[in-house]
Amino acid sequence: MKIISFLFAILLFAMNSSFGQFSDKEKKELYPESYTFEQAEAFIKNKEYDKAIWIYINLFPNYKEKVVEDVRSLATELESLDIRSEVRKSFAIYGTFDPAISTFDNGTPTMNMAKLKEKGSWGDQLILELSDSEEELISAKDYNLRGVDKAKIGDFKGAIDDFNISIEMEPTGQAYYNRAYSKSMLEDFKSAIEDFDKTIEFEYRLAEAYFERGYCKDQLNDPSGAISDYSKAIKLKKDYTDAYNNRAFSKFKLKDFKGAIKDFDKALKIKPGYIIGYVNRGFAKKELGDQSGACQDWMKAMELGYQEAQNLIDKYCK
Repeated sequence: MKIISFLFAILLFAMNSSFGQFSDKEKKELYPESYTFEQAEAFIKNKEYDKAIWIYINLFPNYKEKVVEDVRSLATELESLDIRSEVRKSFAIYGTFDPAISTFDNGTPTMNMAKLKEKGSWGDQLILELSDSEEELISAKDYNLRGVDKAKIGDFKGAIDDFNISIEMEPTGQAYYNRAYSKSMLEDFKSAIEDFDKTIEFEYRLAEAYFERGYCKDQLNDPSGAISDYSKAIKLKKDYTDAYNNRAFSKFKLKDFKGAIKDFDKALKIKPGYIIGYVNRGFAKKELGDQSGACQDWMKAMELGYQEAQNLIDKYCK
Protein backbone atom coordinates (compact mmCIF):
# COMPACT_ATOMS: atom_id res chain seq x y z
CA MET A 1 0.00 0.00 0.00
CA LYS A 2 1.21 3.49 -0.69
CA ILE A 3 2.72 5.37 2.26
CA ILE A 4 0.90 8.61 3.49
CA SER A 5 2.55 11.61 2.00
CA PHE A 6 4.83 13.77 4.11
CA LEU A 7 3.84 17.28 4.57
CA PHE A 8 6.43 18.46 2.06
CA ALA A 9 7.18 18.13 -1.64
CA ILE A 10 10.68 16.72 -2.10
CA LEU A 11 12.37 18.87 -4.68
CA LEU A 12 14.99 16.37 -5.81
CA PHE A 13 15.14 17.75 -9.33
CA ALA A 14 16.43 21.06 -7.96
CA MET A 15 18.65 19.83 -5.16
CA ASN A 16 22.06 20.50 -6.65
CA SER A 17 21.40 23.99 -7.98
CA SER A 18 19.34 25.16 -4.99
CA PHE A 19 21.83 23.95 -2.41
CA GLY A 20 24.52 25.97 -4.12
CA GLN A 21 22.47 29.11 -3.55
CA PHE A 22 23.03 28.88 0.24
CA SER A 23 26.11 30.72 1.45
CA ASP A 24 28.43 29.06 3.94
CA LYS A 25 27.13 31.45 6.59
CA GLU A 26 23.52 30.44 5.87
CA LYS A 27 24.38 26.74 6.01
CA LYS A 28 25.93 27.20 9.46
CA GLU A 29 22.89 29.16 10.64
CA LEU A 30 20.35 26.71 9.21
CA TYR A 31 22.13 23.50 10.20
CA PRO A 32 23.98 24.17 13.48
CA GLU A 33 25.32 21.46 15.76
CA SER A 34 22.49 22.33 18.17
CA TYR A 35 19.33 24.35 17.65
CA THR A 36 18.31 27.15 20.05
CA PHE A 37 15.39 29.52 20.51
CA GLU A 38 17.85 32.41 20.19
CA GLN A 39 18.53 31.35 16.62
CA ALA A 40 14.82 31.41 15.81
CA GLU A 41 14.41 34.82 17.44
CA ALA A 42 17.31 36.19 15.38
CA PHE A 43 15.65 35.04 12.14
CA ILE A 44 12.34 36.59 13.23
CA LYS A 45 14.10 39.87 13.98
CA ASN A 46 15.44 39.81 10.40
CA LYS A 47 11.95 38.92 9.11
CA GLU A 48 13.25 35.58 7.82
CA TYR A 49 10.20 33.73 9.06
CA ASP A 50 10.65 30.55 7.01
CA LYS A 51 14.12 30.09 8.49
CA ALA A 52 12.80 30.71 12.00
CA ILE A 53 10.14 28.04 11.51
CA TRP A 54 12.81 25.60 10.34
CA ILE A 55 14.60 26.14 13.65
CA TYR A 56 11.32 25.62 15.52
CA ILE A 57 10.71 22.33 13.69
CA ASN A 58 14.06 21.05 14.93
CA LEU A 59 13.38 22.28 18.48
CA PHE A 60 9.89 20.73 18.53
CA PRO A 61 10.70 17.20 19.81
CA ASN A 62 12.33 18.49 23.01
CA TYR A 63 10.38 21.70 23.61
CA LYS A 64 6.89 21.06 22.26
CA GLU A 65 4.90 23.43 24.47
CA LYS A 66 7.26 26.38 24.05
CA VAL A 67 7.60 25.85 20.30
CA VAL A 68 3.82 25.76 19.85
CA GLU A 69 3.46 28.87 22.02
CA ASP A 70 6.14 30.77 20.07
CA VAL A 71 4.81 29.75 16.65
CA ARG A 72 1.26 30.71 17.65
CA SER A 73 2.56 34.08 18.80
CA LEU A 74 4.29 34.51 15.46
CA ALA A 75 1.05 33.63 13.67
CA THR A 76 -0.84 36.20 15.74
CA GLU A 77 1.79 38.85 15.01
CA LEU A 78 1.69 38.12 11.27
CA GLU A 79 -2.04 37.94 10.65
CA SER A 80 -1.63 37.57 6.89
CA LEU A 81 0.65 34.53 7.24
CA ASP A 82 -0.87 31.04 6.91
CA ILE A 83 1.35 29.50 9.55
CA ARG A 84 0.53 25.88 8.72
CA SER A 85 1.38 26.43 5.05
CA GLU A 86 4.53 28.21 6.19
CA VAL A 87 5.60 25.12 8.17
CA ARG A 88 5.14 22.95 5.07
CA LYS A 89 7.02 25.42 2.88
CA SER A 90 9.86 25.79 5.38
CA PHE A 91 10.40 22.05 5.60
CA ALA A 92 10.24 21.67 1.81
CA ILE A 93 12.99 24.27 1.38
CA TYR A 94 15.34 23.52 4.25
CA GLY A 95 14.58 19.89 5.09
CA THR A 96 15.67 18.76 1.65
CA PHE A 97 19.22 20.05 2.21
CA ASP A 98 19.64 19.16 5.87
CA PRO A 99 23.06 17.42 6.15
CA ALA A 100 21.42 14.96 8.54
CA ILE A 101 19.11 13.98 5.67
CA SER A 102 21.00 14.57 2.42
CA THR A 103 24.61 14.02 1.42
CA PHE A 104 26.27 14.69 -1.92
CA ASP A 105 28.77 12.42 -3.65
CA ASN A 106 30.28 14.09 -6.72
CA GLY A 107 27.17 16.24 -6.95
CA THR A 108 24.76 13.31 -6.71
CA PRO A 109 22.30 13.52 -3.77
CA THR A 110 21.65 10.61 -1.42
CA MET A 111 18.81 10.92 1.08
CA ASN A 112 18.47 9.20 4.45
CA MET A 113 14.76 8.35 4.18
CA ALA A 114 14.46 7.42 7.86
CA LYS A 115 15.73 10.86 8.91
CA LEU A 116 13.56 12.49 6.27
CA LYS A 117 10.46 10.79 7.63
CA GLU A 118 11.44 11.52 11.23
CA LYS A 119 11.91 15.26 10.75
CA GLY A 120 8.87 15.40 8.50
CA SER A 121 6.79 13.94 11.32
CA TRP A 122 7.98 16.75 13.62
CA GLY A 123 6.57 19.27 11.18
CA ASP A 124 3.33 17.29 10.88
CA GLN A 125 2.94 17.15 14.66
CA LEU A 126 3.60 20.88 14.94
CA ILE A 127 0.87 21.53 12.35
CA LEU A 128 -1.51 19.31 14.31
CA GLU A 129 -0.76 21.16 17.55
CA LEU A 130 -1.47 24.45 15.79
CA SER A 131 -4.71 22.98 14.47
CA ASP A 132 -5.73 22.16 18.03
CA SER A 133 -5.78 25.82 19.01
CA GLU A 134 -8.89 27.57 20.24
CA GLU A 135 -9.82 28.33 16.66
CA GLU A 136 -13.33 27.02 16.01
CA LEU A 137 -13.82 24.56 13.18
CA ILE A 138 -16.89 25.67 11.27
CA SER A 139 -16.83 23.98 7.87
CA ALA A 140 -16.56 20.53 6.34
CA LYS A 141 -13.25 21.63 4.82
CA ASP A 142 -11.88 22.55 8.28
CA TYR A 143 -12.65 19.09 9.64
CA ASN A 144 -11.27 17.39 6.54
CA LEU A 145 -7.99 19.32 6.81
CA ARG A 146 -7.62 18.52 10.50
CA GLY A 147 -8.31 14.88 9.70
CA VAL A 148 -5.52 14.94 7.13
CA ASP A 149 -3.14 16.43 9.70
CA LYS A 150 -4.03 13.67 12.18
CA ALA A 151 -3.57 10.96 9.55
CA LYS A 152 -0.11 12.27 8.73
CA ILE A 153 1.12 11.46 12.24
CA GLY A 154 -0.64 8.10 12.35
CA ASP A 155 -3.72 9.08 14.38
CA PHE A 156 -6.07 7.34 11.98
CA LYS A 157 -8.89 6.89 14.50
CA GLY A 158 -8.88 10.60 15.27
CA ALA A 159 -8.69 11.34 11.55
CA ILE A 160 -11.74 9.19 10.88
CA ASP A 161 -13.69 11.07 13.56
CA ASP A 162 -12.99 14.34 11.73
CA PHE A 163 -13.75 12.85 8.29
CA ASN A 164 -17.08 11.58 9.68
CA ILE A 165 -18.07 15.12 10.64
CA SER A 166 -16.84 16.52 7.34
CA ILE A 167 -18.90 13.99 5.37
CA GLU A 168 -21.97 14.59 7.52
CA MET A 169 -21.71 18.34 6.86
CA GLU A 170 -20.86 18.09 3.16
CA PRO A 171 -20.14 14.75 1.44
CA THR A 172 -17.25 15.04 -1.03
CA GLY A 173 -15.09 12.58 -2.91
CA GLN A 174 -12.04 13.95 -1.14
CA ALA A 175 -13.42 13.30 2.34
CA TYR A 176 -14.57 9.79 1.38
CA TYR A 177 -11.12 9.05 -0.10
CA ASN A 178 -9.35 10.30 3.02
CA ARG A 179 -11.62 8.29 5.32
CA ALA A 180 -11.25 5.18 3.17
CA TYR A 181 -7.47 5.48 3.24
CA SER A 182 -7.46 5.87 7.02
CA LYS A 183 -9.74 2.85 7.43
CA SER A 184 -7.44 0.84 5.19
CA MET A 185 -4.46 1.83 7.34
CA LEU A 186 -6.38 0.41 10.31
CA GLU A 187 -7.03 -2.76 8.26
CA ASP A 188 -10.78 -2.14 8.19
CA PHE A 189 -10.77 -3.18 4.55
CA LYS A 190 -14.50 -3.90 4.09
CA SER A 191 -15.52 -0.46 5.31
CA ALA A 192 -12.68 1.12 3.33
CA ILE A 193 -14.01 -0.47 0.14
CA GLU A 194 -17.44 1.08 0.80
CA ASP A 195 -15.83 4.51 1.08
CA PHE A 196 -13.74 3.97 -2.04
CA ASP A 197 -17.00 3.06 -3.81
CA LYS A 198 -18.34 6.49 -2.82
CA THR A 199 -15.07 8.12 -3.88
CA ILE A 200 -15.47 6.59 -7.33
CA GLU A 201 -19.08 7.76 -7.52
CA PHE A 202 -17.80 11.29 -6.98
CA GLU A 203 -15.14 10.63 -9.67
CA TYR A 204 -12.43 11.85 -7.29
CA ARG A 205 -8.85 10.68 -7.92
CA LEU A 206 -10.19 7.74 -9.89
CA ALA A 207 -6.90 6.01 -10.69
CA GLU A 208 -5.76 6.13 -7.06
CA ALA A 209 -9.20 5.14 -5.77
CA TYR A 210 -9.30 2.05 -7.98
CA PHE A 211 -5.74 1.21 -6.96
CA GLU A 212 -6.47 1.51 -3.24
CA ARG A 213 -9.76 -0.40 -3.54
CA GLY A 214 -7.86 -3.13 -5.38
CA TYR A 215 -5.38 -3.30 -2.52
CA CYS A 216 -8.22 -3.72 -0.03
CA LYS A 217 -9.78 -6.49 -2.12
CA ASP A 218 -6.44 -8.26 -2.27
CA GLN A 219 -6.14 -8.08 1.51
CA LEU A 220 -9.60 -9.69 1.74
CA ASN A 221 -8.34 -12.56 -0.44
CA ASP A 222 -10.16 -11.44 -3.57
CA PRO A 223 -7.29 -11.38 -6.10
CA SER A 224 -9.67 -11.45 -9.10
CA GLY A 225 -11.50 -8.36 -7.81
CA ALA A 226 -8.14 -6.73 -7.12
CA ILE A 227 -6.94 -7.41 -10.66
CA SER A 228 -10.10 -5.81 -12.05
CA ASP A 229 -9.49 -2.63 -10.04
CA TYR A 230 -5.77 -2.46 -10.81
CA SER A 231 -6.63 -2.80 -14.51
CA LYS A 232 -9.03 0.16 -14.25
CA ALA A 233 -6.32 2.19 -12.53
CA ILE A 234 -3.83 1.34 -15.29
CA LYS A 235 -6.35 2.25 -17.99
CA LEU A 236 -6.63 5.70 -16.42
CA LYS A 237 -2.91 6.07 -15.72
CA LYS A 238 -0.74 4.22 -18.24
CA ASP A 239 2.51 4.61 -16.30
CA TYR A 240 1.13 3.46 -12.93
CA THR A 241 4.11 1.39 -11.78
CA ASP A 242 2.63 0.38 -8.43
CA ALA A 243 -0.59 -0.79 -10.10
CA TYR A 244 1.36 -3.03 -12.51
CA ASN A 245 3.34 -4.43 -9.58
CA ASN A 246 0.24 -5.08 -7.47
CA ARG A 247 -1.70 -6.58 -10.37
CA ALA A 248 1.25 -8.89 -11.00
CA PHE A 249 1.24 -9.90 -7.35
CA SER A 250 -2.48 -10.73 -7.52
CA LYS A 251 -1.87 -12.80 -10.67
CA PHE A 252 0.91 -14.57 -8.78
CA LYS A 253 -1.62 -15.52 -6.11
CA LEU A 254 -3.78 -17.09 -8.82
CA LYS A 255 -0.70 -18.99 -10.06
CA ASP A 256 -0.73 -17.01 -13.33
CA PHE A 257 3.06 -16.69 -13.19
CA LYS A 258 3.50 -15.81 -16.86
CA GLY A 259 0.91 -13.03 -16.55
CA ALA A 260 2.63 -11.80 -13.40
CA ILE A 261 5.99 -11.63 -15.15
CA LYS A 262 4.47 -9.61 -18.00
CA ASP A 263 3.19 -7.04 -15.50
CA PHE A 264 6.49 -6.94 -13.63
CA ASP A 265 8.19 -6.39 -17.01
CA LYS A 266 5.90 -3.41 -17.67
CA ALA A 267 6.56 -1.93 -14.23
CA LEU A 268 10.31 -2.22 -14.74
CA LYS A 269 10.12 -0.76 -18.24
CA ILE A 270 8.41 2.32 -16.78
CA LYS A 271 10.75 2.50 -13.80
CA PRO A 272 14.03 0.57 -14.30
CA GLY A 273 15.13 1.22 -10.73
CA TYR A 274 11.95 -0.27 -9.22
CA ILE A 275 13.57 -2.61 -6.68
CA ILE A 276 10.45 -4.43 -5.50
CA GLY A 277 9.67 -5.28 -9.13
CA TYR A 278 12.94 -7.20 -9.46
CA VAL A 279 12.40 -8.99 -6.16
CA ASN A 280 8.84 -10.03 -7.05
CA ARG A 281 9.64 -10.97 -10.64
CA GLY A 282 12.38 -13.20 -9.29
CA PHE A 283 9.82 -15.18 -7.30
CA ALA A 284 7.57 -15.56 -10.35
CA LYS A 285 10.50 -16.79 -12.46
CA LYS A 286 11.43 -19.25 -9.72
CA GLU A 287 7.89 -20.70 -9.78
CA LEU A 288 8.29 -21.29 -13.52
CA GLY A 289 11.60 -23.09 -12.97
CA ASP A 290 13.72 -20.22 -14.31
CA GLN A 291 16.26 -20.34 -11.48
CA SER A 292 18.88 -18.42 -13.43
CA GLY A 293 16.44 -15.60 -14.27
CA ALA A 294 15.26 -15.42 -10.66
CA CYS A 295 18.82 -15.12 -9.38
CA GLN A 296 19.63 -12.41 -11.94
CA ASP A 297 16.64 -10.37 -10.72
CA TRP A 298 17.61 -10.73 -7.07
CA MET A 299 21.21 -9.77 -7.85
CA LYS A 300 19.89 -6.69 -9.67
CA ALA A 301 17.87 -5.82 -6.57
CA MET A 302 21.10 -6.15 -4.55
CA GLU A 303 22.90 -3.81 -6.95
CA LEU A 304 20.12 -1.25 -6.45
CA GLY A 305 20.56 -1.34 -2.68
CA TYR A 306 18.15 -4.04 -1.46
CA GLN A 307 20.59 -5.89 0.80
CA GLU A 308 17.94 -8.35 2.01
CA ALA A 309 18.07 -9.95 -1.45
CA GLN A 310 21.31 -11.61 -0.32
CA ASN A 311 19.22 -14.02 1.76
CA LEU A 312 17.34 -15.11 -1.37
CA ILE A 313 20.58 -15.50 -3.31
CA ASP A 314 22.14 -17.56 -0.53
CA LYS A 315 19.08 -19.79 -0.33
CA TYR A 316 18.22 -20.34 -3.99
CA CYS A 317 21.24 -19.40 -6.11
CA LYS A 318 23.97 -21.82 -5.10
